Amino acid sequence: MDELRIVENLKVVLLDIQEAFFMLWKSLHNILAKPFYLQDTLEQLDTIGIGSLPVILLTSFFTGAVFALQTSDILRQYGSTASMGQLVSFTMVRELGPVLTALMFSGRVGAGIASELGGMVVTQQVDALRSLGTDYMKKLVTPRVVACIIALPLLTAIADFVSIYSGQLLTSYQIHQSSHVYWNSVQMHLKIDDLYYSFFKSITFGVVVSMIACYQGLKTLGGTRGVGRSTTHAVVSASILIIASDFFLSKLINVLIGHVHYR
Repeated sequence: MDELRIVENLKVVLLDIQEAFFMLWKSLHNILAKPFYLQDTLEQLDTIGIGSLPVILLTSFFTGAVFALQTSDILRQYGSTASMGQLVSFTMVRELGPVLTALMFSGRVGAGIASELGGMVVTQQVDALRSLGTDYMKKLVTPRVVACIIALPLLTAIADFVSIYSGQLLTSYQIHQSSHVYWNSVQMHLKIDDLYYSFFKSITFGVVVSMIACYQGLKTLGGTRGVGRSTTHAVVSASILIIASDFFLSKLINVLIGHVHYR
């Protein structure tokens, strides 16, 4: 019985994955099909992008400062404090910036999308769109997916800069290092490949968050209690996938680039 239950659960998971990817493919395909719902996309960009900016700024500022604080003593022991800018910029742009931004994005935006769509399902607004002949996937899903794909890379770029800047402030305060030394280290060692790396990761994370949130919202069952479950599942699933995909993306990009940056 236990083996049968495991098989059934595995079938359910695989079916969910298949349906989620089908929904993503259809929403991306709808981008080039009329009607375009440009106003809806702009509204989602404002809600998702501008609305997420305060939490991203706070998170990135304190993350860069804490990272510089924790590493300053170690670098001082080895006489390598001049490499602080290199270490902070490399770590934030290549790894912590995209991942932490995506996790905060998932907590705010993923939960919001899942609860909003789930509420529309339980109040039969989605059924009303169907009865009017409107493609609810194009009306509801495509603008949110496009907004996430556009907004998350921009938020990640802002988070990278803010975290590097906060690292410089902490470095000046903690070890009294000149800002010129810090920014010179950043400029010398931060490569264009690192920016591409961060950009590619953030686009992928945007796809993951939007896909999971929209799918969980549209499969909501059980009234308002079901909305809560869908929201929780969206945030947890997206967070796990972000962390897991980060590892595979890092391996893939290193293979495609052909080398790993050893600084």
